Amino acid sequence: MRSGRIAAIVAGLAITVVHAAAAQRADEPPPPAAPQASADKLVYADFEGGKPVSARGGAVSLTAYQESDVHKTTVKGVEGSNVPELVHVKPGDPNHLAKFEFAIMAPNSYAGAGIEIKGQADADGKTPTYDVTGFKKITFQLYAKGADTIRVETISRGQGVDLQAYPQMSFKVKPGLNTYEVALKALAEPGWIDVKVDPRKILQKLTALSIAVYCDQGKPETACRPTEGMMIVDNVMFEK
Repeated sequence: MRSGRIAAIVAGLAITVVHAAAAQRADEPPPPAAPQASADKLVYADFEGGKPVSARGGAVSLTAYQESDVHKTTVKGVEGSNVPELVHVKPGDPNHLAKFEFAIMAPNSYAGAGIEIKGQADADGKTPTYDVTGFKKITFQLYAKGADTIRVETISRGQGVDLQAYPQMSFKVKPGLNTYEVALKALAEPGWIDVKVDPRKILQKLTALSIAVYCDQGKPETACRPTEGMMIVDNVMFEK
């Protein structure tokens, strides 16, 4: 979605579901055409290819986790699948955004729901990597209802650095659809991880990005409580 439209969109979003595009699964050919790259920007996912995949055909999936299997987190995107819906913010708007709904239950010591975006389509059963160490920040547009705190996590699976949790950063959500920035130098593994890895090793072999709402009893401001909500994501980029 073009960032010039962002300022005009507030909490009362008029969401229009793109039924035809959303009904397609991420593993169906053909992949969308790759956008033009520039020296100072990498378009990671803008959802303008007509399917819920990244800019270079990587799978986009919904994720959910919780401490208690009795009180499970649920996510809902395209009916009968594990991918987000593609939506417009108003009828007739040609721009697409990725949307999903979530429900977090309590009691739970921790729980979360999000969207995981692979940068490229799998090849021979493996996910190709990106080296994004030449960039300074991740930018994206996000709208969240029923969520106070969001976590961005950089992931590198199957590259010899599989971890319990990857370098990440959390931030408070503002009302409406806003542009957020995450400085790559600010990424760090959570404190409960015993063995730390230099975030640059992950960024050299990046396979996916996760953007998720979460709760954690470790801090009063992120304590878990029963919550239902929605998250919309668009224009995920790496920038210099």
